[in-house]
Amino acid sequence: MKIFETSKVQLLKKSLDVYTRQHEAIAENIAHANDDNFTRVKTDFGNVLKKDLDQSLKVTDPRHIADSPTPETHGRPHLHEKIDVSREMGELAANQIRFDFAARLLNRTYRDLNMSITGRQ
Repeated sequence: MKIFETSKVQLLKKSLDVYTRQHEAIAENIAHANDDNFTRVKTDFGNVLKKDLDQSLKVTDPRHIADSPTPETHGRPHLHEKIDVSREMGELAANQIRFDFAARLLNRTYRDLNMSITGRQ
């Protein structure tokens, strides 16, 4: 049913997928922190969400939404780069906050749709 397939719902679902992938990549980095032969996995998947968001936004005037530059994401760093566990744990915490926020928004969206359909509050 199209009522459940709005661009907002699709973006929230995609964000949950992206945050899950980020969580897995960060966890892999932490698990291999003491492995000298491990190459750190890139954990910034924000470009995936930005691409989807850019495609879904319709701007009628260039002044409506300023396209802010995003920091360049680098590929895999050089082999044998020391993994900073503190940094990885910080990224893990920030990623968890973003995931929780998107999950709450999606839950609220479905709850509001349910209330609209059933007429109950």
